Amino acid sequence: MTELARYNDRLYTKLELNSLGGSHKYRAARHIVQRAIERGDIVPGHTTVIEKTGGNFGFGLLAACYRHDVQVDLAIGLSFSPLKRKLLECFGARLIGKDMLRQGLTPREVVEHHVQCQEQLGRQYYYTDQFNNLDGVEAHRLSTGPELAAQLIEQGVGKRILFVGCAGTGASFTGVTQSLIDHGFDVDAVLVEPAECDIRKGIFGDHRLEGMAVGVPPPFLDWSLVNEVCAVSLEETLDAQRHFYRHNGIHIGNTSAGCFAVAKQLLDRNDYQDKVVVTMAYDSGLWYADILEEAGEAV
Repeated sequence: MTELARYNDRLYTKLELNSLGGSHKYRAARHIVQRAIERGDIVPGHTTVIEKTGGNFGFGLLAACYRHDVQVDLAIGLSFSPLKRKLLECFGARLIGKDMLRQGLTPREVVEHHVQCQEQLGRQYYYTDQFNNLDGVEAHRLSTGPELAAQLIEQGVGKRILFVGCAGTGASFTGVTQSLIDHGFDVDAVLVEPAECDIRKGIFGDHRLEGMAVGVPPPFLDWSLVNEVCAVSLEETLDAQRHFYRHNGIHIGNTSAGCFAVAKQLLDRNDYQDKVVVTMAYDSGLWYADILEEAGEAV
């Protein structure tokens, strides 16, 4: 169980950066792998898991697969964190299709090529396909959400909750929100997106908040659960990141800080005065040190 950090009587953050694998993605990876083993889609010692990922889901897959003697092959876009790519290789993942990516192919195309040619490549692949695998939503509905509900009940915060989160696949946003409702909470949910994007309209500009608004509409985002969409800028994100560290001594990641920035703003809104605000620290900010240089900060 990951800790629930208290900012004040009305704002809490669940520290998923302390999960195995370093992020909330471990929960989905573990559940997807376990279900695939139960179905016989993954045969330990024989099957290789293959996925396209910007990093966090890859670390989750490595942590979930090692205990089952399952190899992991990953296609990672060249624009994603160089540190994550290096560490994934160091920890045992095989990064596939590097030349193909340099030639302009997408990570999805790299994965599709390897799956189609698996016999020639001497592999037996299982594609975890996090953007189309409903087991990812189930993971958060059965794991993250119930943990959070139990922690909120232990804190005695009452049943009126404002959940502030973001969406890549939308699995955690939907799974956690629905789970809180399952546990009897009266939930309003706010979706955070980068200022450069409009997820509902399918507009995805360039931004540095890796993990949200990843270039495609979130396939598992249940829009009926979204009460409001709030945009956050890079400047607001970095300010919230510094603020969270000064208050809690924890360096949270960019998407986490973006959500925290919006949560702090909403605390003072009249229509949310009767609600306790909850956010997620999805991963650590240590992955993204280069963002300070990009934003004109001194490292």
